[in-house]
Amino acid sequence: MDYICGQIYDGEIRHACIGIEDGKIAEIRKTAPPMARIRDYGDAIILPAAIDIHVHFREPGSIYKEDFFTGSRAAAIAGVTCVMDMPNNKPAILSAEKFNEKARIVAKKACVDYGLYAGVNKEGYECDCAGYKTFLSADNEIFCSPDWMERLLIFIKKVDKPLAIHAEIEDCIERKKAENLREHGRRRRKECEIEGIKKILEINEKIGAKVHFCHVTLGEAVDLIGNRASFGSTLHHLLFSTESRFTYEAMGKTNPPLREERERRKLYEMFQQGRIPILESDHAPHLIEEKEEFESAPSGMPGVDAMLPIMLDMVRDGKVEMEAMLNMMGRNPAKLFGLNKGAVETGRDADLIIVDFSVEHKIKPLSKCGWSAYEGMKCIYPMDVYLRGERIVESHEFIGKGGMGRMIT
Repeated sequence: MDYICGQIYDGEIRHACIGIEDGKIAEIRKTAPPMARIRDYGDAIILPAAIDIHVHFREPGSIYKEDFFTGSRAAAIAGVTCVMDMPNNKPAILSAEKFNEKARIVAKKACVDYGLYAGVNKEGYECDCAGYKTFLSADNEIFCSPDWMERLLIFIKKVDKPLAIHAEIEDCIERKKAENLREHGRRRRKECEIEGIKKILEINEKIGAKVHFCHVTLGEAVDLIGNRASFGSTLHHLLFSTESRFTYEAMGKTNPPLREERERRKLYEMFQQGRIPILESDHAPHLIEEKEEFESAPSGMPGVDAMLPIMLDMVRDGKVEMEAMLNMMGRNPAKLFGLNKGAVETGRDADLIIVDFSVEHKIKPLSKCGWSAYEGMKCIYPMDVYLRGERIVESHEFIGKGGMGRMIT
């Protein structure tokens, strides 16, 4: 059995040695046994690697922006060892045949463990997906009208897998071009999100399917959902608003849109209070050239390569509690998808990061698209990263390989 020794956190910081066998945490003890193989990290802290349940790695269909190797490699360097990839590819993943085709491609390229969402609109289909995804907005083919939702939720209840929902309701969205962030926000005003959430909660009240609302942007929505469903927020909706400044304004163009500063502050306060159960990156890379003109720019920004490093810096600065961060990026995502990850506990997968909180870094783009709206922000990158007990990042350098990630169903 191999041992990794350092400081661990279980309500307080203490020294411990973690025994790893067959890719899992076999034991946690004060000291390693005599003659054991040890990797000693001294005063560095051993934490669970992060889980990102919302990424768009663009494969198949748009691999000039990102592919599954480059996306999962960026995730690994940033301390994320499990991702859930969305189905709005080109073509969209709307059948078992398309899902299986994508799974075959991804299996050869994934650097971390992964689950794949299957897209659903009018009706569901069974496949080896980790969960399903639908949109209440007609931004792509994976569009579900509220009229079809009851039927879909009954299917989701039967298969007992999460349904991730983009909850901006189509009837509320103004399909006019916007020239800046404020106009984009007005075209997709906050009522679109609130009404979408209300409708889903109402329909699901008698069904009880496992529902997850993606990228919640409003404190009002947090209050509305409460404990009635799972939900997550993104780092960009916590840190950026329509008042934020970017090299190109469209770098901040996302769906749902960035909100006004007062709304951002409400959401951020709830985040600091530990009321956001899951943090998700909604990593959606585009080339920087595609962001030069606001009207024609596609929505989305990269983020899997920044989320955990910025969160670690926030923990160090006392802006968020360690316990809240571990819940948002480990325990709660693992619980939603039934993953044996997300915590430093006996029996869990040995997905671990080694963090030296005394060393400050600056965010740099790691995605294939080559840019980040967070570039230059203070952060802490993990020194080393382990996937099921195997070191895949050493001294901030990726040493793993494509195809080593396992698919989660």
